[in-house]
Amino acid sequence: MQVTLLGAVLVPLALMWALRPVRLLQLTLFASIFAAAAAMIFGGFGLQPGMVPGLLFIAYVVLQYALGMRYPGEAAALRNTLPLQGLLAYAVVSAWLLPEMFAGSVLVEPQKVDPLALSALVPLHFTFGNVTQTLYLTINVIFAMTVSSFMTRAAIPYERIIAAYLLGGYVVVGLTFWQFGNRISGIPFPDELLQSNPGWAIVTQSLGSVPRVQGPFTEPAGLAGYMAGVALCCLWLSVRGYQTMKPNLLLALAIATTLLSTSTTGIAMLVIGLPFTLALASVGGVPGALGRMGKTVALLVLGASLTIGPILILKPELIDSINLVVESTLNKGDSDSYRERSASDNGALATVIPTYGLGVGWGSYRSSSLLPGLLANGGIFGLTMVLWFGVRVVRLARQVRAACPGHPGQILVDGFLASLGCQLVTALISAPMISGMDFYLQLGCVIGVLARMSIDARAGHEQRRPAKQIVSAPVAAPSAVSG
Repeated sequence: MQVTLLGAVLVPLALMWALRPVRLLQLTLFASIFAAAAAMIFGGFGLQPGMVPGLLFIAYVVLQYALGMRYPGEAAALRNTLPLQGLLAYAVVSAWLLPEMFAGSVLVEPQKVDPLALSALVPLHFTFGNVTQTLYLTINVIFAMTVSSFMTRAAIPYERIIAAYLLGGYVVVGLTFWQFGNRISGIPFPDELLQSNPGWAIVTQSLGSVPRVQGPFTEPAGLAGYMAGVALCCLWLSVRGYQTMKPNLLLALAIATTLLSTSTTGIAMLVIGLPFTLALASVGGVPGALGRMGKTVALLVLGASLTIGPILILKPELIDSINLVVESTLNKGDSDSYRERSASDNGALATVIPTYGLGVGWGSYRSSSLLPGLLANGGIFGLTMVLWFGVRVVRLARQVRAACPGHPGQILVDGFLASLGCQLVTALISAPMISGMDFYLQLGCVIGVLARMSIDARAGHEQRRPAKQIVSAPVAAPSAVSG
């Protein structure tokens, strides 16, 4: 076992906060931005930084249960995660049985492709990828369940938790612009610190003369997906009137960072997501939303004009670079990478019929996007569980928002739902699976806070209910008896 430089800071910090669960959640959100790094290395396997505080949080909650601690809304929280539990159960069984059941009869693209192989597709067989991917899902689902139960406690510092997420966004912005400076002018950049995970093959990319940056992530698409989620989170918080960590400022920086990545997926998410979020806010009946939307858009336009305008005047050659990025984005469908991704997804979909909709077993196929990957690895049942879970969360959010307006936990629900939606759509476009612990932490927070809001709504309803009046029958006066 080898502890990296990042792990030398992260592990002691997590151990110091082992009995402070909110700190562990904040540290998980922050540490997860270092997606290309490792806290510890075991042979060729690198432990993701977010897992260090995440696993300690799971241990904390398990210890609390062992000591007899119970959370007020744990039953509701765990009930709302039933689809995730069903997905996990099927993943464990399928990873064990299906690769043997359909061995050699179906072609799959494994988690790690042999660079010397003539084709990316190989006959199905049980691999170490079945073990690792199932282990990742197990940890993530358990993490979401423990977070959801914990978040039903009273007196949770909701604003401090989402502030940790936004702080991570600011740090990613700084690291990305630092790396961009390294690529264009040779400024020293800590590549070895941020890209220390041996399980990732990280290469330097460029788009013609335009350098592509990924910051602390494994590839530009990972950076763009994360920052697009931060941007939509900030936009929704701004529309809702929250001022935590200056969301308008981070919104502008997140948009600039996403554009700097030159990722087609990230740019598409901004083009689609920002107008959709504004449209949703305009019809949502949020008091003062239109005024705040106008102010936010005006500040973005003004900031872009004051920043980009002088730069283009001083450096007119940058216009050619911008045209190159735009042209590459519009012609993405004709690129070799797009054809490779499409072939990978088509291969995943081609496994559904030969396996009778059961799938090839969790971790057997590495697709290019989420939906084909779910169908290939989890079959029709796995996809059904995910859809069921999404419907339950959206329905619960609508019911609770109407029943408990003004709840302090609403900031977490608003911000994290916007971020989760963006991450999900990004994965549908260009991610084989969602395995980051920050995603499942946000998911657990939303479920737990909604369960807590339901409890508070019922308590408020009981307090407002008038007490039943007990009316006693009048007592007749004794009659006079004459002697």
